[in-house]
Amino acid sequence: MKKNKKYRWGIKLAALALSSSVLFSSLETASAATYTVKPGDSLWKIASQQGVSLQTLMSWNHLSSSTIYIGQKLNLNTMHTPVPKSPANLVQIAKQQLGVKYTFGGTKPSTGFDCSGYITYVYNNAGISTPRKTAAGFYNTAEKVSTPQVGDLVFFANTYKAGISHIGIYVGNNQMINASNSGVTIANINSSYWKKYFVGYGRL
Repeated sequence: MKKNKKYRWGIKLAALALSSSVLFSSLETASAATYTVKPGDSLWKIASQQGVSLQTLMSWNHLSSSTIYIGQKLNLNTMHTPVPKSPANLVQIAKQQLGVKYTFGGTKPSTGFDCSGYITYVYNNAGISTPRKTAAGFYNTAEKVSTPQVGDLVFFANTYKAGISHIGIYVGNNQMINASNSGVTIANINSSYWKKYFVGYGRL
């Protein structure tokens, strides 16, 4: 009887040791995943493909700039926890940029944002992967909605050129957060200025 107990305990211990070995092996393999930079790649493009922010990818690889070279191996840290895709998280990230200056073509806080560059930055950092587009590009790909939810897009036309020309993020109570000539601010969609250019809402 005692021998049988010892035998069973021996099997359990062996199984536990094997499971632990497989687990640690899997962890090492996952954390060691890499990506080799190819022609046409950019750090932002790779981050977008992996569903993480540019800053996160730079942090994984201890990079101080977004400059990369063909053949470079990047750590993808596949054990990362995805950023929650929630409207509250998106708006929180959007509000963190309040006061950042307006820069035509700008896509990051350090240089400033234009309206679509701001949308691209906020959405990607909120875990919603989207390539850089113009306001019109976002309008063409967004699902049009008549009743907006927090985090939806707000579109305007003919602000400085014909057609869809401006975009913001709906934050509730007829307000949006956007990058305009005054920088990143919160504005009332029903104000005398924005109301006359308003087109509608969209959802990615």
